[in-house]
Amino acid sequence: MRFLVTLLCILGLGVAALAAEPVKMTFIAGSGYIVSQGDFKVAIDGLTSLETPEATRALMAAAQPPFDIDLILVTHSDSDHFDASLIASNMTANLQAVLIGPANVARAVLAQAPTLDPARLIVVHPGLYSPQTVEAAGLSIDVFSFPYPGPENVGYRFRVGGLTFADPGDLNFDTIASDFARTGWAETSPDVLILPYFLFNAEYRTAIPACPARLYVPTHAQLGSLALACETAQGVTDRVLCFSRSLEEQAVSLTPR
Repeated sequence: MRFLVTLLCILGLGVAALAAEPVKMTFIAGSGYIVSQGDFKVAIDGLTSLETPEATRALMAAAQPPFDIDLILVTHSDSDHFDASLIASNMTANLQAVLIGPANVARAVLAQAPTLDPARLIVVHPGLYSPQTVEAAGLSIDVFSFPYPGPENVGYRFRVGGLTFADPGDLNFDTIASDFARTGWAETSPDVLILPYFLFNAEYRTAIPACPARLYVPTHAQLGSLALACETAQGVTDRVLCFSRSLEEQAVSLTPR
């Protein structure tokens, strides 16, 4: 009996430790991040060659940490968000990885790696007023349409470790407020919102109240402009998570709601 009680205590401590694992973000480059809790990892526009050092690209292609990813989210096919060859190599080396993205993203990856199981590439095409929900890698991911002048652009909302993360990809600055109102993000604000840093510039910052969040992560900055991106966002709010270099990892210090 005493052994059974001891075993149950050990198992209980193990579950508690897993639940207490901190949620972290790792900055990759440009618009790319990894959201992680323990060994579980979600990459958002995180596999791109633009401004990515050769050594980091090698890690991406071989699916070596931190690129041993469970879920790859791609907002759109611009080169600062997406590299079909790197994703194809990563998914070939990493059999657990699942990709979610617009149709042209999935086609480009399959063209690079025709032997990939198509079931691992989930094509999304949400309507303007009809979001799409996808189940993958143990998560429920809400997908929204955020049209802008360019290839199809989608935004994602998902939960890791009890925290809600959202990333709209690129934005049409003429319709920011209406886009966030249309998607409902203004009413059900995410815990962490990844936004282009220039949205915090004087000419656009009036749109910030339309996209409230507990913590903002300024993105879309070149590696040499990370400090400027941080200062620009901090000029509007102190609720900012900043990064100073590629592959920097930080804990997301928020309590789940």
